[in-house]
Amino acid sequence: MQTTLQDVRYALRLLRRAPVFTLTAVLSLAIGIGANTTIFSIATALLLRPLPGLADPARLVDIGRTQNGRGFDTVSYPNFRDLKERTKTLADVYAARVEPQPMSFSAGGDAERIYGNIVSANYFSVLGARAQYGRLLQPSDDASGSAHDVVVLHHDFWTKTFRADPAIVGQSISLNGHPFLVVGVATPGFQGTTLLKPDVWTPISALAEASPRISTEIMTQRSSVWLMVGGRLNPGVTLTQARAELQSIGANLEREYPRDNEGKNFTAMASAVAPGQTSTVAAFLGLLMGVVGLVLLIACVNVAGILLARAAGRRREIAVRLAIGANRGRLIRQLLTETVILFAAGGLAGVILTRWLTALLFTVLPSLPVPVSIQFGSDWRVVGFATLLSLVTALLSGLAPALQGSRADLVTALKTSGRESTASTLRLRNAFLVGQVTMSLMLVVVGGLFLRALEHAAAIQPGFDERRVDVVQLDLTLAGYNDQTAHPFVRELIERIRALPSVENATLTVDLPLDGGRMGLGGIKVPGKKPSRGDEFSADWNIVEPGQFETLKLPLLRGRDFTDQDTAHAPWVAIVNEALAEQIWPGEDPIGKQMTVQDDNRPHPVTIVGETASPRLISLTGPVAPYIYMPYAQRFIPRAALLIRTRDDRSSIPDVRTLLRSMNPNLPITQAMRLTDVTAFGLIPQRIAAAVAGTLGIVGLLLCAVGIYGVTSYAVAQRTREIGIRMALGANQRNVVRLVIRQGFALTAIGAALGLAIAGVGAKFLESLLFGLRGQDPITFVSACVLFALITLVASYIPARRATRLDPMIALRTE
Repeated sequence: MQTTLQDVRYALRLLRRAPVFTLTAVLSLAIGIGANTTIFSIATALLLRPLPGLADPARLVDIGRTQNGRGFDTVSYPNFRDLKERTKTLADVYAARVEPQPMSFSAGGDAERIYGNIVSANYFSVLGARAQYGRLLQPSDDASGSAHDVVVLHHDFWTKTFRADPAIVGQSISLNGHPFLVVGVATPGFQGTTLLKPDVWTPISALAEASPRISTEIMTQRSSVWLMVGGRLNPGVTLTQARAELQSIGANLEREYPRDNEGKNFTAMASAVAPGQTSTVAAFLGLLMGVVGLVLLIACVNVAGILLARAAGRRREIAVRLAIGANRGRLIRQLLTETVILFAAGGLAGVILTRWLTALLFTVLPSLPVPVSIQFGSDWRVVGFATLLSLVTALLSGLAPALQGSRADLVTALKTSGRESTASTLRLRNAFLVGQVTMSLMLVVVGGLFLRALEHAAAIQPGFDERRVDVVQLDLTLAGYNDQTAHPFVRELIERIRALPSVENATLTVDLPLDGGRMGLGGIKVPGKKPSRGDEFSADWNIVEPGQFETLKLPLLRGRDFTDQDTAHAPWVAIVNEALAEQIWPGEDPIGKQMTVQDDNRPHPVTIVGETASPRLISLTGPVAPYIYMPYAQRFIPRAALLIRTRDDRSSIPDVRTLLRSMNPNLPITQAMRLTDVTAFGLIPQRIAAAVAGTLGIVGLLLCAVGIYGVTSYAVAQRTREIGIRMALGANQRNVVRLVIRQGFALTAIGAALGLAIAGVGAKFLESLLFGLRGQDPITFVSACVLFALITLVASYIPARRATRLDPMIALRTE
């Protein structure tokens, strides 16, 4: 213990004497360790840390439906009821809607969109949740014919909307135009078992009022799967036992209901914030961990290279210690102590940096369409991970310099200043620098490819004009509209919007272009035509109001647009794009052609009345998808969006809000934005990748510059006598600068060649994310090489310039 404390005090004195080296090394390690700790803290929040408000979460399980032994999907309401009644290994089984449901909350006469979760009445009791005020749901709330539809408020919603007034319990609020009795407020932080945070919870019995889109039919059909199911293990029961019982129950249900349950069974897994998606989340986080691990490796190699150079400069000191009796193991321990202290400081700074890096990471993420709440924090797992990471990297990074530094030729080292390095030391140090350049160049190339991909995507013309178009998204069922009442309201709304002075045109569409989603229409049959594969054609489709093509400046090549005569009682009509017409009727005029589509399990004949150009509505790259448009009057879908083309760059959204409030105050706007923001949604993966890879590439580049500068500076210091002799013999400043820079460029060139080769192979796997850009993009690779050349030039020139200022007489007396 005494010698360990002595080593610590001595290491602190040495680090204090070299503040530039200490600060540079600590900052490099803080970035590397902080990046890894940030990803680990996210993984902890998503996979390890239980959500607040759950009693004994280790006994909670998620129950999912399998198909032929694969998958983990949602469950139908009848199957949920049978699971609840037949299980013996589970104390109870609950059910909840897959995701929070948009609801219209009326307060003060204005409608506000909130999110509610529809759950079974035993939901809270199974989870072991408690109420802050009032009570939570109970079995009588789920009984048919209950006196009131009840609701439980989320604590945050209660605080924000009702100013934390406990008197709201026992009062009624309006949801979707219907009264709901507030029976309680959940405890702070409780949001259920997933990351999706609802504002309110309502029982399944209130389904007709809380979500009119879901009819009572799906509550009786075993083929309608829409519930996330979970349960709590009985004391002493293992997950394996519960899984075996669920499979037995599933086999019995398949025999009893073969039509709807054929091939279906049930399984269970430990409760997770992303039921059925744990492996996907873990794989994504593992990929991120690998990327930030590369940054930490660059930082460790950087520090190891400088430590090796420092050890070479301390050869005389090491030789003196060995000469007076120190053994080699004692010296290695002392050198490792210095490294561990350095890495401990970097780890502490990294933990402090984690909170800032987490906030920075989430600034590049887009706003999600549903509310999400994730609790991040540095708990004992995060601190333990940072401590372990710092210790392991310190030992791995400091072992080679310590072993090399403790190996000294006593006679030679005692006769000299100790500045000379052995051939093995130089080779090891150069290998560190080459490896650092290789890894840094890989990160820079990847970041450059994603930036080039975004630039390439911006230059692609989608085939429609997205400028000066506002998007106002609605959910008509939130105000009680159905397939009979929605269309007259929509027609009047569009006409009144078109009459606004700032509006050039307006329409309504169900599927927005380039929003990252698609509507697939299968089961298309054409008389006399057969596809190359299968018996039916397939296409993407959209439901629109008249004016869609004029609003988006999308050319109509043949035929006509939809009109007011295309009603629900008229024969069904459709407009197809050029790609679909060429696929089914090559070289023919598609106007007047017939096809049959499936809707509600019934065939409907459809007549083609128009043909449009083929814009890119699904993806900016790849072949244009076959596309079908159908009139909104003939195919009602409640969630839709108004497309409003304005006469100038001013937004029409405030005027539309006022108009909607005057027409129906119970209809909230679920989302409002520019169409350019919607179409940018498809670029989100590339934007995130470019932001992360670009940032890490810059970090790697800076670390590489520090490494080149550090190694070159130590090389110049060790060659002081040589440089003095050269200058005494007539070498000018240009010769000395060229000598030093040539050494830095030689090592960088080797590392760059290796980095380019590895990046060239790895870039092939990224081409699916690059919008048609080649993985071996010459501009990116050449730019990365030029950038590293400039970095090497600057990092080598500074110590080279300092070397030219040496006085030859002083340099010759350094021995």
